[in-house]
Amino acid sequence: MEIIILHSEDEKTMEKVIFLDRDGTLNVEVNYLHRPEDLQLLPGVPEALRRLKEAGYKLVVVTNQAGVARGYYREADVDTLHRYMNEILAADGAEIDAFFYCPHHPEHGIGAYKKNCLCRKPGTGMFEQAEALFDVDRKSSWMIGDKLIDTEAGRNYGVRTVLVGTGYGRAEAEKIQAQREKPFDFYAEDLDGMIAELTEMGIDVEPVRVDEFTGKRMTFFADPDGLPLELHE
Repeated sequence: MEIIILHSEDEKTMEKVIFLDRDGTLNVEVNYLHRPEDLQLLPGVPEALRRLKEAGYKLVVVTNQAGVARGYYREADVDTLHRYMNEILAADGAEIDAFFYCPHHPEHGIGAYKKNCLCRKPGTGMFEQAEALFDVDRKSSWMIGDKLIDTEAGRNYGVRTVLVGTGYGRAEAEKIQAQREKPFDFYAEDLDGMIAELTEMGIDVEPVRVDEFTGKRMTFFADPDGLPLELHE
């Protein structure tokens, strides 16, 4: 059998990924959300996600869904909700590239769902599942969530982390305010605020296009006078 090697390891294109918690980060926190009619996206979320996609990031949701483990709803309900969410986001060019969820709980799960698994955050199983779809560049990737278990999971996986103040985020941040070492890299009030923080640091969160002559990707930043600057990768 002939084996064709398409790319060497050095030539492989790494992908920068934004890993996102779901409830309290993308949508209003609803106790055991599973019905599409109860889904309410947080203000500014579609626009923020669109900007991240335009900047070349893959968007991956990683969410603990203990309601499945407890028998409150089925895995099929989670899939239905995610399809509905993406229908809404697609209208703004902000659809999620992949959803991963953990249906287990170590104490309150029923039957096969009661287990100590590797996928439940702060474990990294869902991040590792994403590697089947994306060649994750961990140095350029982020985990964003409204709970400390989200940022802990991101750190466990080896990406930078942002705690957002939506959902439980502000209360989580206040609880550890006195700690010198914070269990996250940055805090932002919401996804829009996170983009502003990253832009200030010069991290590319503005649209990317491919130069039609060279084939190189170019990221656009604004100089102090508001004029676009082209930075080739």
